[in-house]
Amino acid sequence: MKIQCPKCRQAVPAEQVNMGNDLAFCPRCNAGFKISQSFDLDSFNEDVLHNPPNGAWFREEIGQIVVGASTRSAIAFFLVPFMCVWSGGALGGIYGSQIISGKFNLGMSLFGIPFVIGSIIFWALALMAVCGKIEVRIGSIESTVFTGVGSLGWTKRFDWHSVQSIKEELFHVQNSNNNGAAIILEGQERIRFGSGLNEQRRYFVLNALKYLKSQE
Repeated sequence: MKIQCPKCRQAVPAEQVNMGNDLAFCPRCNAGFKISQSFDLDSFNEDVLHNPPNGAWFREEIGQIVVGASTRSAIAFFLVPFMCVWSGGALGGIYGSQIISGKFNLGMSLFGIPFVIGSIIFWALALMAVCGKIEVRIGSIESTVFTGVGSLGWTKRFDWHSVQSIKEELFHVQNSNNNGAAIILEGQERIRFGSGLNEQRRYFVLNALKYLKSQE
């Protein structure tokens, strides 16, 4: 993802970017700035709303407007088989053997707790990669951000009218050379979401929200 100077709006060379310290230097302006500032722009691309990427939507419902996108990802082709083998083998070996023998082993059961927790986390990630979604519902009284699968997931309620800033923020992925990005809504509180979306879908949701804010 390109870093843009918030002053001249020009792309900053990669060698002038330090993601770890959230700092970048623009040779054109001869000035430094926080990387997060480069995404806090008032402008938006309205054209993208007329041509949403596959897996993204923007629609009006009774009393609210819905902006959302799927978190489907090709990584599901790896995660699902891996989890079937890993959780099936680990949990089956630890707890299945106890069920078959009819004997409870406290030590082995305690040893298996981290595997249970790991299975829950990775299965949640696998399901999000298969059929998950992130959806923002903007209503006249209450607005929500939902992240989950079907009707199961996490819902954050907020006041849309108090939102003063809509931006995209980069972050460094621990134990990796890769960077991630998320959408930030700042108002009475700070809401961060959308890190599970690919770049095209996240860009669509970001522009749709900025467009709706400009129409108030």
